[in-house]
Amino acid sequence: MKKLAIYAVLLFCCNNLIAQTIGEVDLKDINNYGLRKLKDAPKKVFISQFKVNFQTMYLATEKKAGGFRGGSDYTRSYKSAVSASLSLGLKGVQENDLIDITDELYKNLVDQLKAEGFEIITADQALAAEELQDWVKRSGGSLSQAQYDGYVTVAPRGYDYLVKKVNDDGKEKNSFFSKAPKISQQLGGAMVLMVNIAVPFAIEAESGGSKLLGRLGGGAKVVAETNLMIGSDALDYSGTTGFYANGSSVIGFNIKQSMSNISVGNWLLKKPITIDGVLEKKKYKAEEQAKVDMWGTDAGLFRVFDVDDRFMKNVQAIPVESSKYKAGVAAAANKYLNAVMDEIRSNLK
Repeated sequence: MKKLAIYAVLLFCCNNLIAQTIGEVDLKDINNYGLRKLKDAPKKVFISQFKVNFQTMYLATEKKAGGFRGGSDYTRSYKSAVSASLSLGLKGVQENDLIDITDELYKNLVDQLKAEGFEIITADQALAAEELQDWVKRSGGSLSQAQYDGYVTVAPRGYDYLVKKVNDDGKEKNSFFSKAPKISQQLGGAMVLMVNIAVPFAIEAESGGSKLLGRLGGGAKVVAETNLMIGSDALDYSGTTGFYANGSSVIGFNIKQSMSNISVGNWLLKKPITIDGVLEKKKYKAEEQAKVDMWGTDAGLFRVFDVDDRFMKNVQAIPVESSKYKAGVAAAANKYLNAVMDEIRSNLK
């Protein structure tokens, strides 16, 4: 009986290890400069931004215009407009789960900074910087759906931060990346630290060959694959925003003590940090073909073509166990945070 009990415990532990398999962290440096000067910089840090963007809905639509396809007066043909829409919703994760994950990540960061002797500058104290005089103070601990389509943005509880303004739709606007050097200098050379972490659960998955056939055939198709991860891609594809505003996973800082004493560090991900065993990896698609009328119907002086527009919509709920989601995402995001802190720590000596 005792052997059976031991075997059951071992099996349970092994299953948990398999369920929470976390991929490797492969950091990508962007514009890093003067990191060796960190050891002589003031041990003060202003965490200007700490946000985790959780994807809770995958939304994608492809549209193809209809109309005249070509031909002479006797061989004209028309095709219908066509569109396909795919929506995948994450089911099983609660609001508090997302806040709890964010709180855990923030605590990990703050604990490591304090262990290295850093003093945390609060948002109220940072308002002393001239660049931040007219900025608005916000408090974490709530969820926002205004930043990126399909994503919920969370800042930790007990954490206040500053934004340039808040739009009528609730979207926050800031420009810390460009202003960080000035803010650092106005705060006595303090480190201005920014953290963005993206957690997608589904990604676009249509092959290049399939896309080519779709363009030639006139149909519309959307394909996505479920795959939980810490993402390495932007969430805003407009091309008008930098990596601190486009939703990319990025952790970085700026320090400016003088014109000749500047330190910059930015660490993105070369590839996603995969989180296996939390949700089923599966492809989903929505597909519709255009209707083509090559002959039409004779209506006396006119020829009528029957090409009514077509639309395909596929909506799917993706089930996930709350406890597994929390453990997996927290482990992967902490792995990313720890890797960046190791880089910072190595330059403090």
